[in-house]
Amino acid sequence: MNELIDARFDRLEKALTSLINSIHQYHPSTALAKDLDAADQELGHGLEQLQAHQSNHLRLETLRQTSSTLDTQIKTTLQSLASTRKDITTTQTTTFPSTPNYPVSYAELLNYARRISKTTMPPAGMAKQDVIKPAQETSIAPTPSGTQSPAATMNGRSVSTPFAPPSAPANANTSLPEIVTQYLNPLSGQPFIPWPTENAIRNGSLAANQILAEKGIEPRGYDPAEEEERKKREEESRKQKEEEEKLALEERERKIREQRERQWREERERRAAADASRENGTGVAAAAPARQEPKQFQFASLDDDDDDDEE
Repeated sequence: MNELIDARFDRLEKALTSLINSIHQYHPSTALAKDLDAADQELGHGLEQLQAHQSNHLRLETLRQTSSTLDTQIKTTLQSLASTRKDITTTQTTTFPSTPNYPVSYAELLNYARRISKTTMPPAGMAKQDVIKPAQETSIAPTPSGTQSPAATMNGRSVSTPFAPPSAPANANTSLPEIVTQYLNPLSGQPFIPWPTENAIRNGSLAANQILAEKGIEPRGYDPAEEEERKKREEESRKQKEEEEKLALEERERKIREQRERQWREERERRAAADASRENGTGVAAAAPARQEPKQFQFASLDDDDDDDEE
């Protein structure tokens, strides 16, 4: 690739030199210009090939690195498989019988114990006794009431003094007080019921599902917290709506009240103006002279006028 690019550069340089010489000698040639153009295009194609070659070279390097990494991973996996196979073949196996040794499988037994653990407690035991007698009385030799003195030995013979009668053994009370017993075991003395009470059943999940079913709510997927949040949002929206309605009602009542006050004020002003005009009219009528009645039209005056015209 380097030789190809160098050859095309040399051709371009020679064509350019020839064209410059022809121009310098004042004899330019179109053939030399076309040769320079062809050399330039050939160099452009060569550079494109070089770019593709470099891209392919980089891709090959990347693929080689990927292949090397995958080869290493495959070798590591094969080594791990070989070591695992070796461990499996050298492990001592335990042969279990085809049939169970017990009529009840341990899985069923554990499942049953898990189910009854919430509603089961140990038995109440024996009846409560106030006094627990010792299991065995240890016989102890009676202690003499008096001590043997050396003066009691006479003539090489010992004279024993009489012993006092043994005292009666005291009864030891080993039971705990009732207050302490109730503190240590709150369920002492109470009857044992191997099933849940009615109140516990009513407060359980089945009762809650039954209540939801009676209300028409699907228990599956029901979330009390989400339902409570929804009710809270509805209550807030209802209160907000009531507040808005209350404000709108107050605004409407205020406008009606203002309109009534304005009408009442206008009516009062109108009445005051009417009273004032009435009073003014009465005063003018009293001050003005009496209006004279118009005289009745008489034809005699017309006759007089006619006589004047004739004269």
